[in-house]
Amino acid sequence: MPMVESKWELPLIAATAGLGFAAVTMLFSSVQYMDGISRAAENNVVYEVMTTSPELARLQMTVAARFLPDSGISDDDVALRFGILENRMVVLGTVESRRLRQDSAEATVLIERMQRTVADIAPWMEHMETPVEAAAVLKAIEPLNSAAARLAALTTSTSATRIAENRAMLIEIFWQLLVGILGLLACGMILVAMLRRARKRARHSAHYDVLTALPNRLSYNIALEEEFERGGRPGSLVVVMFDLDLFKQVNDTMGHAAGDRLLSLVSRRLSTALPDAVIFARLGGDEFAAIFRALHPKPFGESVGRRILACFERPFEIDGSRLAVSTSVGIAVSDPGDATADDLLKRADLALYAVKEDRRGAFKMFQPALKEAYLERQTFAKDLETALARNQLELHFQPIVDLRSDRTAGFEALLRWHHPTKGLLSPSLFIPIAEETALILPIGRWAIAEACAAAAHWPDDVSIAVNLSPRQFGDPQLQESVRMALTRHGIRPARLTLEITESVLIQNDATVLDTLTALREMGVRISLDDFGTGYASLSYLTRFPFDAIKIDQSFMRVSPAHPHNPTIVETICDLAAKLGLCTVAEGIETPEQLDMIRRTGCRKGQGYLFDQPMTLADCATRLALERLRSIQAPPKVEIATRRIPGATTNQP
Repeated sequence: MPMVESKWELPLIAATAGLGFAAVTMLFSSVQYMDGISRAAENNVVYEVMTTSPELARLQMTVAARFLPDSGISDDDVALRFGILENRMVVLGTVESRRLRQDSAEATVLIERMQRTVADIAPWMEHMETPVEAAAVLKAIEPLNSAAARLAALTTSTSATRIAENRAMLIEIFWQLLVGILGLLACGMILVAMLRRARKRARHSAHYDVLTALPNRLSYNIALEEEFERGGRPGSLVVVMFDLDLFKQVNDTMGHAAGDRLLSLVSRRLSTALPDAVIFARLGGDEFAAIFRALHPKPFGESVGRRILACFERPFEIDGSRLAVSTSVGIAVSDPGDATADDLLKRADLALYAVKEDRRGAFKMFQPALKEAYLERQTFAKDLETALARNQLELHFQPIVDLRSDRTAGFEALLRWHHPTKGLLSPSLFIPIAEETALILPIGRWAIAEACAAAAHWPDDVSIAVNLSPRQFGDPQLQESVRMALTRHGIRPARLTLEITESVLIQNDATVLDTLTALREMGVRISLDDFGTGYASLSYLTRFPFDAIKIDQSFMRVSPAHPHNPTIVETICDLAAKLGLCTVAEGIETPEQLDMIRRTGCRKGQGYLFDQPMTLADCATRLALERLRSIQAPPKVEIATRRIPGATTNQP
C-alpha cells in the first residue's frame, strides 16, 4: 500500500492543482463574459432599432398635423422630430453599431435604403410650407415604416439568437465550474485520506519495529511505565531482557541480510512462546524484552527464562542453512522500593550483563550482589581513568624459552595495576573495563612503548611480545605508536612480536588484514594466541600474515581424560613447520608436560615451569644468570626454574 500511495501521490497533487487552476480560470472567464454581457446591455443598439419605427410614426404625425388648424405644431417641432430620425440613421449606420447587432446583409441593405430616403427628404423638411409639401414628405416616409419593421424583426431575431447562445455559454461555464469543484472535492478527500493513512503509518512506525513488526523501545517504555503506575493490580511485574549470543558473527560471516532474517525468525518463535506477555518488543539490534505480571514472580520469571532458552534449542533455517544460536536472559522482579520503572529495567539489564560475563546461553535473576558488582566495576572504571597518569600501571615479563637450548628467547609483557586500595591487580580484572571504556587505546600505546624500552636493555637476540586487544585495531594511531616506540628505543622491528587472538580476526577481516600487513611490512612479527580453541583457526593461518602460533594451554594436560592432546599438539607443530611458522606452547607447568611438548617438535615454551611473570630487574637477573651459566658450563645449560609452590595455572 505505501508504494501505491507513493505512486499516485504526485499525480493527485498535480490533478488537484490543475483543477484548481482551471476552476479559477473558468471563474475569471465567466466574470469577464458576464461583464461583456453587461457592457453590451449598457450599449445596446438594439434599442435604437426597436425605437426607429415609433420615431417614424411620431414624425409622420407631426408632419400631418403641421398644417391642421389649431394643432399647435410648429416648424420647430417638425425639425426636432426629423433631427431625431436623422441621428437614429447615423447611429444605425456606424460600424460599431452593426458589429454589436451582428447585422445580416438584408439588415445592412434596409439601413442604407432608410438612410438614403432620410437624406432625400431632408431638403423638403427645411422648406415645407404647404400641405402639399407635407403630403409629399409623408408619401416619401411611408416606405420607411415597412423597412423599419423588417429591420426590427431581423434585429430581434439576431438578439434572441445571441441571448440563447449567451445562456448556453453560461450553462456550459456553470457545468465546467461544477465539474471542477467536484473534482477538487474528490481529490481533496483522497489527499485527506492519504494524509490520514500516512499519519497512521507514521504513528505505527514510531511504535513498531519495521523488521520484526514487534513493538519497539518506545512502545515498550510506555507499556512498562503504564504497568508500573498500576501498582494496585494483583501480582508483581516481571521484566525480561535477552539478546542473541555472538550475533555480530552472524552478520560478519553470513551477511546482514541473514542477520535480519534471523531476527525475524526469533521474533516469530518467541511471540508464540510468550503469549502471556503484557508486551514483547524488540529494543534494537539483537536485544528483545518482555513484561509479565505474576502472582509468584520469582518462579514465574525462572519459567519464562527456561521457555526462552527452549526456543533456541532448535536451529534456525536461513537460506538453506541450519544456524544454531544461543541467547542470554536477564530477569528482574518489581520491588516495593522501586522509585521508577526505569529502575526495574536497569536491574534486568544488570542481570543480562551478569549472564554474559559469567557464561552465555543461560538466564539469571537479578540479585542485589549484581548491582554491587556493577557499582564496583564503575568505581574501577573511574580509578582506571587516572591510573596511567598516576604511574599506577606496570609491566611484568614472563620468559619464553627456546626448548632446544633451554635459553630465554624472549619475554611476554603482561600488564599489572597497582591499585591504591586493592593492591596489585591482574589484567583479567581491569582489561575488560578498559576495552569497554576505550581506555585500552592509550594504555595499549603505553604498553608497547614500555615493552620496547625494556627490550632495549636486553641482548639483541631476546624478543618482546605484547598482546593487542580487539579494540586496539580501531585505533588510528596504532601503527604510528609502534613505529615511534621502535625508533625511540632503537630496537629492531623483528624483536617485537604482537600477539592477537581469534576474536580480533572475526571482527572485520579486511581492516585487520590491512593493519597486520602494514605492521608486518615494518618488520614486526605477528603471533596468533590461544591457537586451537577457535572454530576457524586453520583458515586464519592462510588468510593472515602470521609468523608464529601459540598453542593454547588447554592442550598441555596429559591424562586419561585427555589422551589425544599430545597428538593434537604434534599435528599443530607439523602443520606450523610446513607453513614456516614458529610454535610456542603456553601453560607448561610440569616436567611431564615439558617432555611431551619436546617430543611433539614444538620450538618454544612458556609457563610457570620456567618462571613466573617478573619485574624488569628480575629479567635482567635471569638473563645475567643464563650468560654466567653458559660461560661456566658451555655444553649444557640447565633450565632456570623459579616455580611458585602450588602453582597450577598460567595466569598472565
